[in-house]
Amino acid sequence: MNAVSSINNILLGVGLLALLAAGGCETERKETPTKGSVTVAVSESIAPVMEIERRKFEELYPDAHVAFVTGTTRGMMTRFFNDTIRVIASARPFDAEERAVAKQHNITIGEYRVAIDAIAILVNDANPVTQLRTTQLDSLLRGVTTKWKDAGGSSAAVALCLPDPNSANFEVVGAKVLHGGRYATPAKVAATTREMLDYVERTPNALGMAGIAWLGEKGEHVRVLELMDPFAPDSLGIAGQYFGPHQAHIYRGYYPLTRDVYIYSRTDNYGPAAGFLSFVASAPGQKIILNTGLVPATMPIRLVELTRKGESQ
Repeated sequence: MNAVSSINNILLGVGLLALLAAGGCETERKETPTKGSVTVAVSESIAPVMEIERRKFEELYPDAHVAFVTGTTRGMMTRFFNDTIRVIASARPFDAEERAVAKQHNITIGEYRVAIDAIAILVNDANPVTQLRTTQLDSLLRGVTTKWKDAGGSSAAVALCLPDPNSANFEVVGAKVLHGGRYATPAKVAATTREMLDYVERTPNALGMAGIAWLGEKGEHVRVLELMDPFAPDSLGIAGQYFGPHQAHIYRGYYPLTRDVYIYSRTDNYGPAAGFLSFVASAPGQKIILNTGLVPATMPIRLVELTRKGESQ
């Protein structure tokens, strides 16, 4: 399914239903895109931006109510496929196994790409390391490198803090950096991003990770590393260069730890779930995406202008 065309169809549906409701259609539904209640499961790593979207949507449409359930992406996916929840905002796309389950059980799912996100690699500001090659990060996460001195830092041991193994952050970094390999046994497993940020804040030799939607919550002693991918395609023209998770670098594919954010739905296109999705994909919703550090997925022309401006700041 083409996400943009699907979103456009939903937006047309919203307008059509509004006209039908105004005309007193005999088959008027109890719920419309701007009236009723829906529960949305949200990956914890993108919860801050989705919470802003929820508040603004309810402010604009007082008769619509969106309840959030947050947790690990894998946990939310399980509930989604068990049909105990019908809408999910996911910090990663369905994997091959999940798509096979949907196909096997003939589950019709709407898939809508709404943002491009990134995962930041975090250290305490007492750590002199400011940049890592992705190959160095791989060694640190696998436990091949156990001392910061082998990555340009002090002689302190690396205090690895990992997110929940069912989280999108754990899965995406595992796929993109470890290429399916195993993480080392961590010094700490953080149940939430808040817990991760707190650990890095108080641990001078810590190494952690967080979705960029949470960077506004980090303490003054938490620093974001720049990364360089020695295997970046030659077509990008960025050989040997380091990049932070800034919008321009995320959009152009320069920063190596990016991922797409999707909203998946098992509902029809006529209730408050469709209204919320339409709002996230609309200009006001995409501006919220932009203002929280992520990259809008449905406004590419405006995005290029804004990210270039942001890059020059």
